[in-house]
Amino acid sequence: MKPSPTREALLEAACVLFYQRGIHATSVDAILEKAGVARQSLYLHFTSKDGLIAEFLKVRDERWRGAMQRYIATAGEPDQKLLAIFDFLASWFAEPDFHGCAFINTAVEYADPQHPFHQLSAEHKARVRADVLALCLEAGLSEAEAVAGQLALLMEGATVTEQVTRGSQAARQARQIAEILIYRSKGETDACVN
Repeated sequence: MKPSPTREALLEAACVLFYQRGIHATSVDAILEKAGVARQSLYLHFTSKDGLIAEFLKVRDERWRGAMQRYIATAGEPDQKLLAIFDFLASWFAEPDFHGCAFINTAVEYADPQHPFHQLSAEHKARVRADVLALCLEAGLSEAEAVAGQLALLMEGATVTEQVTRGSQAARQARQIAEILIYRSKGETDACVN
């Protein structure tokens, strides 16, 4: 069944505004105005703002991880795909509407680890780490689990650094560190850092 245009308009408006402004700072009225729909439409399609937030997080996860996977798919060998993650981050950081990681931002807004939105954010991070681990295993890295954790940490650090200090070259620097980690894990001690 084709999704309702009204539902899609609400979701797209929420995706833009929640990411640009933050969840708490975005009122239902702002979402309705941007979507160009009546208040009752929100409650018909999502039952509440919380329902819309949960759907935003689900869609954001699918879109962001999908974009990363499509980007790195063209990189060739598995170790090059791991490095391409950081090229993807650099591309994302260069976008004019970059406002950091929606999931880090959400976890900050909903700081209680038991809150459902905090948990959805943690689940996203676990899925990203699993994606990185799959690439580490494909690349035949020794201690793939540890390297995946290190690379995921580099991704998070680069994202937060770029959010706070635009133009920081955080993705490039993280890529250089990632290259060292990957080559050492493959037993190559003379990693060439670009």
